Amino acid sequence: MGQLQVNNVSEIQTSLENLIISELFGCNVEISNIEYTGNIEAIGSFNYTSNSMCSGEFGLERGMIMTNGMIDYAVGPNNNGDDGEEWNIEYEDSFFHNYLVDHEVITPSVGLFDACVLEFDISSASSFSTQFEVIFGSEEYTEWMSPFYADAFAFFVTEIDTDLDPYFDSIPINIMETGNILNASLYECDIENKPISAWTIRPYSDVLNIPGLNECLYIDNENGVYCDAIGYDGYTIPMLFNLSLEPSANYHIKMVIIDGVADYWAGLDSGIFISNTNLQEDTNINLLSPLFEYDIFGDTIIFNQVNSLNPNINYEWDFDEDGIVDSNDINPTYIYESPGVYNVNLEYADACTGFTSSISYEIIINTISSLSYMATPSVSIFPNPARDNIYVSLKDLNTASLIKIFDFSGRILYQDITHNPFHIIDINSILPGMYNISIENTVNAIQYVEKLIIF
Repeated sequence: MGQLQVNNVSEIQTSLENLIISELFGCNVEISNIEYTGNIEAIGSFNYTSNSMCSGEFGLERGMIMTNGMIDYAVGPNNNGDDGEEWNIEYEDSFFHNYLVDHEVITPSVGLFDACVLEFDISSASSFSTQFEVIFGSEEYTEWMSPFYADAFAFFVTEIDTDLDPYFDSIPINIMETGNILNASLYECDIENKPISAWTIRPYSDVLNIPGLNECLYIDNENGVYCDAIGYDGYTIPMLFNLSLEPSANYHIKMVIIDGVADYWAGLDSGIFISNTNLQEDTNINLLSPLFEYDIFGDTIIFNQVNSLNPNINYEWDFDEDGIVDSNDINPTYIYESPGVYNVNLEYADACTGFTSSISYEIIINTISSLSYMATPSVSIFPNPARDNIYVSLKDLNTASLIKIFDFSGRILYQDITHNPFHIIDINSILPGMYNISIENTVNAIQYVEKLIIF
């Protein structure tokens, strides 16, 4: 069946900045001055896995979710018509309140509660235009639809500090009103321009005996007809909106969803799902699979990437199938403790789009080195991997130390005795590869061996 999954910020261990970049804008803009108002359980990311057996489907694959309760209530099945989290925290915002009153979303006596508000500044060095698909879902459908406690959402944009954009100025503009929907012509009804809410996008009301409004944008889900993937009683079709930014202009964005409350009780949840269509299209085009060559030296494997990817790729290597990340390096090295056949798994992700994929390599380790690679605080060798020179620090060792570099067959390529606590070795005459470097100091009873990579 179709399945919706949600992850709040604390669960996915990421900052709000990363959430904005990966799910809304990518890396081609500058994001700053991020502020969040609301419970941490009210915001996060979502992923939807479609199923050909489901009629209708949800319409979005992934993006950011904001709610006036908990994002968990967005997940199906829809087995409770009145789900919601009752934070009962009033939100003071006279501009937004007056805006909703002026557009007949709420009445003047209604207060704003349980707000989830994400604000940030944004700018771009070049012209920037992107499109968002937005779905609004609510437990207020259909029995609780009313201007006396309507949940509502707005995406306000303001130009700040500059005067370069003829469309935006110091007064916030909600770019996500129903009159701005780019794909409205695909649906057969007259669209009346209103903010997004459970009162302004609705079917016929049995409670108040009044006709629907912008009804072609509404999908009923009271009986969970779409494979029980979504927990809300109703939600909208994916509504398409555009945002364009002028080069070097500075903007402030305020995304806010609230629970309108006429008395004192806030509890029925609504949620907004926002997906950047440009990021979804770019995912499969821009993210190439990393290509690696690898060499095995006894018990050690070295990976080297042979194609160049964008710098926003993060790597997670698991060398022994235990589910634990062993390295985040682009070109990692790993030493095995016992012979065997191992699957090396690499998970890689684009930090801008959030796209993830994986590669696996089956490798065979036949032999384990008999050398003892013992650490000692008295010896430090750096850099490793190295090119041109390596530096050997022999802390507190003023007596003779024997330094050797040798290959895995035991052939000695470098040997010297030093009495100094700091030693420099020119390695330009040694071919790239993996070697051992050893430090012997009989007076201090030190016999240290470390693998050395020369590239």
